Amino acid sequence: MNHSCCPNVIVTYKGTLAEVRAVKDIEPGEEVFTSYIDLLYPTEDRNDRLRDSYFFNCDCRECITKEKDKEKLEIRKLNDPPSAETVRDMIKYARNVIEEFRRAKHYKSPSELLEICELSLDKMGAVFEDSNVYMLHMMYQAMGVCLYVQDWEGALRYGQKIIRPYSKHYPSYSLNVASMWLKLGRLYMALENRTAGVKALKRAIAIMEVAHGKDHPYISEIKKELEDH
Repeated sequence: MNHSCCPNVIVTYKGTLAEVRAVKDIEPGEEVFTSYIDLLYPTEDRNDRLRDSYFFNCDCRECITKEKDKEKLEIRKLNDPPSAETVRDMIKYARNVIEEFRRAKHYKSPSELLEICELSLDKMGAVFEDSNVYMLHMMYQAMGVCLYVQDWEGALRYGQKIIRPYSKHYPSYSLNVASMWLKLGRLYMALENRTAGVKALKRAIAIMEVAHGKDHPYISEIKKELEDH
């Protein structure tokens, strides 16, 4: 299957068996597309990744129109808006800090990693909205560190900021969105907020039933979690 940044199917696995499910209506004779990469990022970043890993550029509708890029690169609304040069410099900084963090994960302590996240979020937050994908990337990394050190409240704070923009930026039935609802649901449960936990887990299940199929073992596991609570 070829790649598209607007895929019409999702591929999931049940053991060693790959299962392909439609996430949009597909006309007879229409080509089936999946996504090879994380679709959170803007067009230029996605195509950099595709070139690096798969040696091609994407010419899907989204890459040609770049219609989601403005939302994905949302700039903070200020009385004195940042200049185009300031925005360009901050995008460059964001890409560098993402790479720096990726390398740092191999040798820095959790507290040092969290500091990189917090400092970069402070700096980027002067120019970018919280819904900007580079802000979301570093929030997601910070959430991961919090989960690693079992700081459930910290992880929840980041997750709550991430989930709405994720739902907007990712395609329908995205497993990234399902995974975030799942994490939030389990965090709420761990912090004894059952009402919010049940709601979040049900949001995860609704996506996963389309992406994985209603009979997938993952879904049975989550439903059992709901019953046990």
